[in-house]
Amino acid sequence: MNDVELGPYPRFFDALGTRLGDDRSRHLRFFGELGARMDDLRRADRHRHLKFFAELSPRLETARALERELDRHLARRFNVFDYLSTVEVGLSRIIADLLNPKGKHSQGTLFLRTLLDELPEIRDRPDLDAGFTRRIRVVTERVITNRRRLDISVEIPGSDGTYYCLAIENKPYADDQPNQIRDYLRFLQPKYDGRFLLIYLSPMGEGPSEGSLPRGELREWEGRLAIMGYHGETDGIGSEELAAETLFDDFRVGLSVEAWFSACRRRCEPDRLRWFLSEAETFCRHKFGGHSMATESETRTIKDYLFANPEHLETAQSVSDVWLEVKAVLCGGFLEHLRMAVSRRVRADLSSIAPDLRVECKYGGEKPGSSILRLHRASWPQWENPAREFASYPYTTIALKSGWESGGPNHWRLGVFHPLGKNDMTETDQERRKRLKEKFRSEFDGVRSDSWWLYKRLADDEMGNWNSLLSRLYREWRDGHGPITDYYVDGMMDIATRAIWIIDEVEGMAR
Repeated sequence: MNDVELGPYPRFFDALGTRLGDDRSRHLRFFGELGARMDDLRRADRHRHLKFFAELSPRLETARALERELDRHLARRFNVFDYLSTVEVGLSRIIADLLNPKGKHSQGTLFLRTLLDELPEIRDRPDLDAGFTRRIRVVTERVITNRRRLDISVEIPGSDGTYYCLAIENKPYADDQPNQIRDYLRFLQPKYDGRFLLIYLSPMGEGPSEGSLPRGELREWEGRLAIMGYHGETDGIGSEELAAETLFDDFRVGLSVEAWFSACRRRCEPDRLRWFLSEAETFCRHKFGGHSMATESETRTIKDYLFANPEHLETAQSVSDVWLEVKAVLCGGFLEHLRMAVSRRVRADLSSIAPDLRVECKYGGEKPGSSILRLHRASWPQWENPAREFASYPYTTIALKSGWESGGPNHWRLGVFHPLGKNDMTETDQERRKRLKEKFRSEFDGVRSDSWWLYKRLADDEMGNWNSLLSRLYREWRDGHGPITDYYVDGMMDIATRAIWIIDEVEGMAR
């Protein structure tokens, strides 16, 4: 074999063989043959990889065509929750109504009993068989102090005249406020003499923040605090971020809201309720579990192909091993593409102030809420003592930011956020924040805000989950334009052109 056939290997092994002295010819023959085999293996691997994709691609296209036809007949992507209020308060109302024995579902304590049955961790389990269950009280937004409202409170009477409280703090989107969970626990402990359970409800079973409940106080609340996710079983959770939170392992329960909806659906009889609960399951799986690129037919096709062609398992494993890296390149590149597109629009549409505007972005990978495209004026004031996340960026900011519902660049929000939490501001800062919100309310329809966002709106589901858009993101990044690009750039510029003058007027006072 010649050098062209063997690539760099003969020259390397020839040099090595020279150093081996008397046995040079034997060693040369050995290493020459080994080099040839390695090249053969490399060519065979390449052929196997090409064969894998060549055979699988038409099968996947057939599966996608089947999915489209099924959707046309069954409307499987239609979900009633796409048309309901699924902000925090809306979700709390749905959960509270199901837990309420006097709710319009007319199932009595069935759904409450189902939740209690699925939570073996509960101490001092309340009795739902007693005749006074009619006195169960379910309250949303229960006021416990002038600064605190508990999302859901279920008071269950006991035969001795006392009450057991099942409380739920619902955190599908928003971050904790300072000392929030600590305040709830310290309210519930004396109020119910320890007979309570506070469920911290988060997208995937994330625990409360250190600022909300100091880690050093966790152990005193064993049996009184439970952590539950909307999606997946949080007991023994596999996410890298959650696995790192080992302090919460004893507080996570082997149940999710999705699983509770499923159990309720199996136990109830009315078709109307079973349909609604099935829709609720699907909502939790898609909204908080993240959209998968693969449909059910695609997933089944790939599994069947691999089991029928096990020689391609190593190729599939190789693709899996590098997928997150490929995804990071695609999403990070597309975010940078958006930054450049916004910068061009700024120069064109806001030319009079363009030299003072800064457009920056950061891609944070799979960490929830870590990716952002942001715009601000350099002449706006920097705020003192910003949150740690914004320490290097202490400006009021027009932003496109990924959400906390699931890993990766999904559930994007567009709006204006402030680097100081609402409860970390001085009275003067709070007054400026109040003025900003009032002016945003008059300028934008349907203003939504929380501890950080002065105004925000969620990206449409079709555009908001990049996990399901990767091939389209790549094409638009490559081509320099497209509908996804236009959607986000137009959204950022619409907010910027209306919000900048408001921030100029209000925060100009702080200079």
